[in-house]
Amino acid sequence: MRARRVYPDSVDGPRSAGSGARPLDILFCCCTLGIVNRGIESFFREAYDNLKLDPRVAITLAKGRGESKGREITLRSVPIDSTIARMLGAMLRRTPHTVHQWTSSIHVLYLIIRGDPDVVYSSDGNLLFALALFRRFIRFRATLLFSNGGPCSPPFTRFDGVHQVAPYYSAMAELAGEPAWKQRMVPYGFTVDKDDSSLPRALGRQALGLPVDRFIVLSVGWISACHKRMDYVVREVAALENRPFLVLIGHIDETSSQIRDLADSLLGSDSYVMRSVSHSEVSNYYKTADLFVLASLREGFGRVYLEALSHGLPVIAHDHPVTQFVLGRYGHFADLTIKGSLSTAIVAAMKGKISDQTCERRQYVEQHFSWGALRDEYIELFHYFAYGLGSITRLNSSADQL
Repeated sequence: MRARRVYPDSVDGPRSAGSGARPLDILFCCCTLGIVNRGIESFFREAYDNLKLDPRVAITLAKGRGESKGREITLRSVPIDSTIARMLGAMLRRTPHTVHQWTSSIHVLYLIIRGDPDVVYSSDGNLLFALALFRRFIRFRATLLFSNGGPCSPPFTRFDGVHQVAPYYSAMAELAGEPAWKQRMVPYGFTVDKDDSSLPRALGRQALGLPVDRFIVLSVGWISACHKRMDYVVREVAALENRPFLVLIGHIDETSSQIRDLADSLLGSDSYVMRSVSHSEVSNYYKTADLFVLASLREGFGRVYLEALSHGLPVIAHDHPVTQFVLGRYGHFADLTIKGSLSTAIVAAMKGKISDQTCERRQYVEQHFSWGALRDEYIELFHYFAYGLGSITRLNSSADQL
């Protein structure tokens, strides 16, 4: 076993790169970008687009699907939606998502060896697990930085550092024994669309085939009875005497048929729509809605909350430390484990008991979560784990394993 090496960085924080230092080289990895439309994929797309021109960093984006151009690279792997992924997953008792990340890791390892980045940044835990295993045999200096937007629970032994997106998860990790120096909390950055609230809402509804004269409740997320609890939303809307029109937008898979059957039975086809649209089209639905609801009991962050607020919508969410952090005083919280809780909150909104704070909601997002507000914090995050304590401990731990 080799002796520990001593590095010159200050124990109080990251070493300054200095004004004349080269840009920090960062490899963003999102294996499902271009394949699945969720908050994690949206975040990596926006993070790359908003940080790539900053002179302090040089970012390469490795993605799951789409055109390779410039510093964007499409990873070669077993496709997540392929028969091979399903077969291998069944043999290994793993999901197709895991197989996709494992097979993507070969191409990512090639990019690391060729490009020698300072930081590999990803929310794909199984990808980073594979890279940590490769590092035992093929030494590379890149820090493996995990963005915990899922979220995943500790221990984080195979990650060099953890980017937490809400204070609640930082606190939970420390209670579980994770050292504070291994984590940094920076909320998800968010692109605030241009304000076009002056456009007639009726025209937008007509273009989308939505009723012009009804109160519209919108929910965005995986259309399933699992995490997003869309079945609860359908039942709560169906319980209302003066029933609003329900719009469900999000990922549709084999489990979504249960939600469609339930909505057909309780609401009727004339009182709801269920659609899967591209990320760029989702904003059209926010612009035409009166109220946003999300029935999930636990979120890693909940970017859809910010999407709704940025369009001026009131938001009803389950009362949880993460939703309180994200929504602040602009959230309307209820215990959504209770039957009738959401329907009561919807009635209050329909009767105008939720104050009209359209401009204030948008300003709140811009001031606290926009890329303009958070850009420096993200640069500092990457510098900390490239030059600071996360890098020191990783290198010392690697030396001990030899």
